[in-house]
Amino acid sequence: MHPEPLNAFFPRAGLPNVFAKLAGGGDATIVYLGGSITRAPGYRVMTAEWLQEQYPQAKIEAINAGVSGTGSDLGAARTARDVLRHRPDLVFVEFVVNDRGAPESKAWIEGIVRQVRNADPMTDLLFVYTLAEQDVAGFRKGRYQPGALLQDEVADEYGIPSIHLGVELSRLVAEGTVVFTVWEGEKAPAGAVVFTRDSVHPTVPDGHRLYADEIVRRLKTLRGRAESGMPSPHLLPAETLVPGNPWEYAAMKAPAELAAFAGEWTFETPERPGPAQEFSWLFPGLWRSGKPGDAFTVEFVGTHIGLFDIGGPYSGRLKVSVDGGEPIVLDRFTLHNDHDRNEYAFLPALPNGRHVVRFEIDAARTDKAAVFEAAGKHESLGHFRQHPDRYGQTLVQLGMLLLVQPPL
Repeated sequence: MHPEPLNAFFPRAGLPNVFAKLAGGGDATIVYLGGSITRAPGYRVMTAEWLQEQYPQAKIEAINAGVSGTGSDLGAARTARDVLRHRPDLVFVEFVVNDRGAPESKAWIEGIVRQVRNADPMTDLLFVYTLAEQDVAGFRKGRYQPGALLQDEVADEYGIPSIHLGVELSRLVAEGTVVFTVWEGEKAPAGAVVFTRDSVHPTVPDGHRLYADEIVRRLKTLRGRAESGMPSPHLLPAETLVPGNPWEYAAMKAPAELAAFAGEWTFETPERPGPAQEFSWLFPGLWRSGKPGDAFTVEFVGTHIGLFDIGGPYSGRLKVSVDGGEPIVLDRFTLHNDHDRNEYAFLPALPNGRHVVRFEIDAARTDKAAVFEAAGKHESLGHFRQHPDRYGQTLVQLGMLLLVQPPL
């Protein structure tokens, strides 16, 4: 017995305001909020180009708010800076792959939605659910991704249209016109479209074109519905879907606003080559120290605190004490750190209130070779052996503080 076909598209309250504005000759700003799939010059660029072609009289500004390797928890913290300051007419939201089905992601996504709707109830939202190869088997059995189901509860509560891109893509894979993954160095089957080279990130342009075509197909339907209606505000429910959800109060703040630094910390600005320059699109500068014992202390009122920073081969560990308690270790080195990359981490949730958190560079060092070896990262292990001095450091490079601060 074959499973019932899955619905790939839920129009809900649609996109009444952005299409009405464009049809009336107005300009529009579209923000694409997501991870690396959104950051790539793929579906984001293609859908913006399609909209511009449909409305040549309008100026459509498309904002790239994709940050690789990040989920909707960081998305909620950066919504004000990366989304709201652009005063968008439409916001695409893409986080299912990076959220990995975390139960908390429903609260994170709701936090994004409520921030957008509080800022301007006329702003439309659209959820797009991308997928990894491991998700294809579920679609074939008639199952959505667990993470998409969580986010779709939010979409349903707030009337947000959503597109399950895996439904059509899995169908194309089943019929053989698309091969989901052909690894680098492998030969692609003749006549088939290669969707990814790494099981997650669509190829450019071919893989992303499949996403874009499906999104455009649904945008056409949403445009037709909008043309028969009137612009209308998206009313915000007084109560959150997730009881007591604090994530609409997530934010990023410059460390200098809240942190007291002790030791040999320096603030590196983007003027000269280095990580501060490379990541100047994310941070105005980086607070840097590699000396064990150097510390910074943050006093804040809220439920969550985290770090948005730059990691790499040189990254060290932090000993973190909350309200004078026993320290825990926050390792800023990960199995991906054979190169400079943006990363982030939140501490576990705290009771809403005033807290004092101390971060101190740990003298103890992670066995970085063992991290690579356990993960089967043989190229990274080779890099470690070629550059032992880089990996022998205990450097911390802080870009922003992450906070969740609901009213007391």
